[in-house]
Amino acid sequence: MSATNAATGVVLAPEDEGRLQLYALLARVFAAGPDEGLLRALAQSAGSVEGDGELAQAWNDLAAAAENTSARDATLEFDTTFIGVGKAPVSTYLSHYHPVAHKAAVLVELRATLAQLGLARTAASAEPEDNLTAVLEVMRHLVAAGSEAQSLQRQREFFARYLQPGYRGFCDAAHKAKLSPYFRAAVRLLEVFMEADLTQFEMGEPSLGASER
Repeated sequence: MSATNAATGVVLAPEDEGRLQLYALLARVFAAGPDEGLLRALAQSAGSVEGDGELAQAWNDLAAAAENTSARDATLEFDTTFIGVGKAPVSTYLSHYHPVAHKAAVLVELRATLAQLGLARTAASAEPEDNLTAVLEVMRHLVAAGSEAQSLQRQREFFARYLQPGYRGFCDAAHKAKLSPYFRAAVRLLEVFMEADLTQFEMGEPSLGASER
């Protein structure tokens, strides 16, 4: 059964509603340190992803880690690891991990793509568009646009050009850092979800069956 997305009024397939929620959650997790509300919601969400596969396990690991995480400590860790003073120990800018010589060209192309989608950065935004959170938010926007073939094709193209070349490099760099259980679990959830979406894109269309209770 399809579901109507409350924010857009667009009818989404259940698996796409689950993907939308995961993209939104991951965008929030990697935007800043967690507040108490986010940690509480995550801790109460164990079992929200159906099944016993890698995605469900990664979600449950994050829920378990959130239950034993201090918002203050996690925020300090986020600022130290992903923002840093000068160069961050783990960059959240995906073009940093793109296997191309002229990485600035990726950002220029991304800006052009966002303009075509009507998602150009506003003057009030200081973050470059290739920030992990920003790219995940664009994917959330594309998923929210619908489950028809044209929407899935836009998702596939954006993912292949801007997420696929960089997310593994980000996850590898994060795995090498001395992260707390919370952020280790968050990176693992990102990694598993990206791999699942990539596999489904290559097969034809995403079908994760992820949902929140």
